[in-house]
Amino acid sequence: MDTDRNQGSMLGHGDEAGRAVAATGLWITLVAAITLALIGVFGMVAGLKPAVWVAAVGVIISIGTAVAVRSRNR
Repeated sequence: MDTDRNQGSMLGHGDEAGRAVAATGLWITLVAAITLALIGVFGMVAGLKPAVWVAAVGVIISIGTAVAVRSRNR
């Protein structure tokens, strides 16, 4: 691997495939985190006390992922 040209990056700086894979991973993470938050909310409605933590983790992860997605688009 020519580390001088791509400065040690596995896919290189201008690689469209690398950016597409990263963006797809972020979107999948965002959908999974929102799903986790919804499962936690339904669990809270059902009266399960640990569901509060599930909902909180889902919200925290979805906020972080949304910020990451937003910052990649700029």
